[in-house]
Amino acid sequence: MAIVIQPYTAQWVPAVKAFNQRLAAGGIGREFQFPESEIPYWLPKVDGRRIYQENYLATDGEFVRGAFILKHQDFSIRGQMQPLIYYHLPVSEGIVSKKYAGIGVHMLRSAMKMQPKLFALGMGGFDRPLPTMLRAMGWDLCAIAFHFKVAHPGRFLRNIAALRRNPGRRLLADLAALSGVGWVAIHTLQLLSRRPISREIMVEEVTSFGPWADDLWETHRSRYLIIGSRESSTLNVLYPSGKGFICLKVTRGTKVLGWIVLLDTRMKNNKYFGDMRVGSIVDCFAAPENANVVLQAGTQALERRGVDLIVSNQGHKAWTSGLRANGFLSASSNFIFAASNPVAELISPFESNKSDFFFNRGDGDGPVNL
Repeated sequence: MAIVIQPYTAQWVPAVKAFNQRLAAGGIGREFQFPESEIPYWLPKVDGRRIYQENYLATDGEFVRGAFILKHQDFSIRGQMQPLIYYHLPVSEGIVSKKYAGIGVHMLRSAMKMQPKLFALGMGGFDRPLPTMLRAMGWDLCAIAFHFKVAHPGRFLRNIAALRRNPGRRLLADLAALSGVGWVAIHTLQLLSRRPISREIMVEEVTSFGPWADDLWETHRSRYLIIGSRESSTLNVLYPSGKGFICLKVTRGTKVLGWIVLLDTRMKNNKYFGDMRVGSIVDCFAAPENANVVLQAGTQALERRGVDLIVSNQGHKAWTSGLRANGFLSASSNFIFAASNPVAELISPFESNKSDFFFNRGDGDGPVNL
């Protein structure tokens, strides 16, 4: 029977549960299985709301063989507002059965027919199945830089997975932590990259975003080649009070310089961070020349809270420069931005413009795994 792409409605919930059970039997983890509710778990469609998700299924008679999510959000591109669609969590039975190997491509082509202005974000690295398929279908891809700052080198060296993948590396990391050599080396590297930044700023924790955020957005959004909407109505949906987000408003005198959203997470047996307390720079916005001071405010706030490590993915050159100015180091990134041909044309030439793209963990599916 032919595969049919259709919206996820309540009648399909039992079939989605059975689909997930087949994936689990094939060894696929829960994080890669599809939501077992027809109502989007994160951004349901609400009257008047410009940011929302729609869930779709690839059905085969009474069976679900695949599924994906489309997230709708407005973007400013070269100063003009228009909607782009985030292609998210495409999963098919093809990952556990060769019989259904073509469903992933079928879903992507169907999504592109429905919504040509698609992009993807995250995905775990260039070598993963989705980025590989996107590149084969002519999409443009680039990495969104990963930066980190170590606050407590001992705990960092004892927990960071990248340094502990074999017994030899684990031993060296443990010796560095015990001897203090690691502390000296890490702090030396971070101090070498730090530049003096003005401290004449005021930082206020806020529970919501108001007209001040809208004024900032309207004043500076055209300074970025491409950037997702940072209007207060969008921000208050993405970062609601009571969900653990630390939202800071940064000012100098009566002038709002920018804002930054943080997380402070105690990890437990995390595959990347072990048992560290990890601070995350989730999202931020300011005029490019004020990126440094906004990042300084966020970094100092997390350091005062006692985190062991601070991490951030940032795409735009002003913000990557600001991270370096605040003592951050860089490492290989598995956080990938991919643009369909219609999106790539809007921001072309892609390769030479990629340092002007503003993407971070606040875009796409948000600060997952943080």
